[in-house]
Amino acid sequence: MSDNLITKDVIRYEYILGSRSISNFLFAIIMFCGGLAFFLSGLSSYFKTNYIPFSDLTGLFFLPQGITLLFYGTIAICISIFIWITIALDVGSGTNIYNKSTSEIIIYRKGIGRSREIKYVYPFSIIESIRLRSTESFNSVPSIFLCLKDKREIPLTQLTANPPIKEIEERAANLAKFLNVYLDGM
Repeated sequence: MSDNLITKDVIRYEYILGSRSISNFLFAIIMFCGGLAFFLSGLSSYFKTNYIPFSDLTGLFFLPQGITLLFYGTIAICISIFIWITIALDVGSGTNIYNKSTSEIIIYRKGIGRSREIKYVYPFSIIESIRLRSTESFNSVPSIFLCLKDKREIPLTQLTANPPIKEIEERAANLAKFLNVYLDGM
């Protein structure tokens, strides 16, 4: 099983990793460095001064190349700042709590803005089944969904992780057994 699962007889806790993943860190670093290089290249073409020491960009025309580099550099820096904010706030992280004593499922997640703490509570009585779904594509990510009687499907697994299908199947089967509901999609 996975490290982020704590099971007791009555309560089952599942920690969900948010935006603090290695891929997000790497993407933010690469995006910032690339954006800064484009931005400095655009400034070098405008001021005819070399701001990047390992290349000579003073001969680059500001219109249209320099302004395009400046624009794309600014956009890349803004995107990297947004990614760094989501990493700092740990957006998407939280817990799934399955409580047999109160007969309810509590789903906590961290968000952005005024409602940073997101909490959903579902009683066991409205749960229809647990569904295991895997997209048929090159890089398919299997997911576990909580299916409610009103046909809503609540995702219970994190999208960034890509565990083996056998581990996901075991988690889904154990969860369905714990909640005493059917398991679909196997």
